Amino acid sequence: MSQYTYRLNPGKITAEKHYYKKSQLEQMTTFQLKEICRSERLVTTSVAALDRDGLIRLILRFRGQKEYRHIEGFCKGGMERVQQVLDKIPIHVIKSSGIRMHVNMECYNNMAMDETDGRKVESDEYSLYEGNLLLVDEEFRLQTCLYLKQKGDDYFICKGKEVPILFSQKHLYSILYFPSENNSEYLYEQYWGMKSTFPGNVKCIRIPILSFEVKDVKGTGLPLVIDFGSCNTTMGICLPDGNRKIAFSGNGSAITSMIGITGMYGNEIEYVFGDEALMLSRNNYQDQDVAVFYDIKRWISDPDRKESVILNNGIKVSVSRKEMIKAFFTYLIEQARKQFKYEFRTVQLLAPVRQKEKFEELFHDLIPEIEIDCSLDEGIAVLFSSIDKLIARGDYESNHWYRALIIDCGGGTTDLTSGRFRIQSSRVSYNIELETSYENGDTNFGGNNLTYRILQLLKMKIVQALTGNLMEDYEKAEQILPTRFRGYEEKEREAYFYVKNNYYYLFSLAEQVKELFFQSEFKYEMRVGTEKECDLILDKWKLSIVQNGKVKQLDKTIYFPLYLYQIEDSLRKDIYQLMERFLKSKFQNNELQEYNMIKLTGQSCKARLFEEALKEYVPGVLIQRTEKTSNNNELKMCCLEGALSYFFNHKLGYMDVSSTYQGGALPYEIMAYTHEGNKKTLIHSMDRDESIGYISRFKVGRQLDIHLMDSAGIPLKTYYYECWVDEFNHTTQEKIEKQYGGTVIQEETDTILEGEMKFFVWVSRQRWGFFVMPIRRENEQLYQGAEMFFNFEDDTWEENFFDGKK
Repeated sequence: MSQYTYRLNPGKITAEKHYYKKSQLEQMTTFQLKEICRSERLVTTSVAALDRDGLIRLILRFRGQKEYRHIEGFCKGGMERVQQVLDKIPIHVIKSSGIRMHVNMECYNNMAMDETDGRKVESDEYSLYEGNLLLVDEEFRLQTCLYLKQKGDDYFICKGKEVPILFSQKHLYSILYFPSENNSEYLYEQYWGMKSTFPGNVKCIRIPILSFEVKDVKGTGLPLVIDFGSCNTTMGICLPDGNRKIAFSGNGSAITSMIGITGMYGNEIEYVFGDEALMLSRNNYQDQDVAVFYDIKRWISDPDRKESVILNNGIKVSVSRKEMIKAFFTYLIEQARKQFKYEFRTVQLLAPVRQKEKFEELFHDLIPEIEIDCSLDEGIAVLFSSIDKLIARGDYESNHWYRALIIDCGGGTTDLTSGRFRIQSSRVSYNIELETSYENGDTNFGGNNLTYRILQLLKMKIVQALTGNLMEDYEKAEQILPTRFRGYEEKEREAYFYVKNNYYYLFSLAEQVKELFFQSEFKYEMRVGTEKECDLILDKWKLSIVQNGKVKQLDKTIYFPLYLYQIEDSLRKDIYQLMERFLKSKFQNNELQEYNMIKLTGQSCKARLFEEALKEYVPGVLIQRTEKTSNNNELKMCCLEGALSYFFNHKLGYMDVSSTYQGGALPYEIMAYTHEGNKKTLIHSMDRDESIGYISRFKVGRQLDIHLMDSAGIPLKTYYYECWVDEFNHTTQEKIEKQYGGTVIQEETDTILEGEMKFFVWVSRQRWGFFVMPIRRENEQLYQGAEMFFNFEDDTWEENFFDGKK
């Protein structure tokens, strides 16, 4: 890497581009950093005003060297060229016990190896770095190429999926570690056939290993269970021996449900997912587009839309939601394949009970090579976790019906599901009867709502720290620290990106605040500011404020304390209103007394306000609390663990489970206006019956406006049914009776007058939407228009926290 070394030479300006490491820049003076900016022509209007940290950021952005280049892809002739290095170049081999690693090495064909495989490397004698490694036999014949990757303070052995494995029948294997970074870079360049300068003195440390095995990934009939969440996703399997394994990401078992776009390679979009997408969002520069997508579970309701992204080169592209969802699930399945070492043919996808068919239909289309099964919904999975624990403790009354109420507050929505079950132990197994019913829901309340409330608080606190004035008006804070980037779309591009990054950065900070305050051990105070000793560090290079009518980078020091009671005060109203909407009528009708248990699930319910609000309606003894775990994902894991318990007991024949889904309540009202302007309710809110509504128009009418309201009568969306009379098909009373016999449609067609067009509206709970179908009478003949289906939920009316209006 000598060609990347910086030598200060203020007397000479060269057209050759140089690249710099952060560690090198941090050792330079402000004068040297400004000289680099001048010589490399990194000139912007704000360079003169930048301090040392700002100059380092600017240089790293445009001339930052990718710290280490790893051999992790396939290159024709690459292995042979590396072997030539081993054969022809004198290598000084150091035998040392100063590096410790696993003595047994397993590689799988067509599979990557990363930190999740747990092959940790430690050394007290050497300072490790993320260099390339070689696996060789006793004759220095190359077997495969590996590399080290740093995760936190630890180093792990990794391998690229496409790097070949040249397995020999030898029995003495070693891993070669090259202390010099130049040697590692040289191996990389030789592998890829680049022109490179021989580094001269080559030293390596040879670490013997006991065994080296190459295996194939086995196929399995076991289903991969995926709980796809708005904020986090969990996965697991039941092994043939009955044990369970949970996929993990980073330090926990929850994979962030986030997609990031890093660029394009040819015509292919390059994605990152999970923690890498989150890191992409946090490391984004102020004047670049935030190419990350949160809350992707909502896309299931409207998967055909496209999202616009501006890439680093300034090109604007439209990316299909379907393609992004497919890419995310392909990533999940590959992660499961790699961690569990199985090829999966079946995926059990835990879907909301109201959207089971929609989930199955979409994912069958996206991933046809894998069988997608949504028969086990989220509600049944959560209930089954309770059933499994009751049986394990022997704490149940045989053949007694137990009733449970489940409040699941996830990242984007909250659902209220009721269920009842009874357990009976027969001679050969437990017989479980299980019934669930969807009671109510709010697609506009979830963990993101809580995060947004905290964002508002942070925004006002930052403005207060900047101005010294008490800030309680969010609208006034917008004038100083803008976040509504939609209003900047027609303004200069730099200002738009500054404001957009303000919002995404504050949202990320709010997520961190939420996690810190609502972890298993509550934190009552937090110091927030730009200084390094703060609990939550504000990066002032990620925030922009309005000065003299222009959006500029923040250059001031900020500090303020944040207290738990302030966070809870900002959330209390929303949580209490949710509980009131869900439980007040049940409480007034004495229905809550019928339940044996109330379960709180979903990571958002970690906030103690949920339990506090719930105690307004039910005794605390009924509230089931999940045991705390070290990774703070206990509430999110409840659903997955219940599903794994179900498959474990079903596979081994320990339980005979029969489950049914009762037609649940409808949390919406469907309404239309008569010709006189009066409201007519077609489908009533909280209706459990399969009722059909109708409204009439004169035959020349081409459009019917249908209004969707929530259970409180608040308008959500207007749908438009359009039809043309010349497209109606002739029908008869007999055909109608055959198709809709026993329903109000057949009865009401008898009363259709000459010239009248009657629109029938009915709900499909399976597809979570409603149908509209018109019938008209002309010349004493009946004519039928086309049935049209409308989804209840789509993000044209649902709360969108990333629409640039907040």
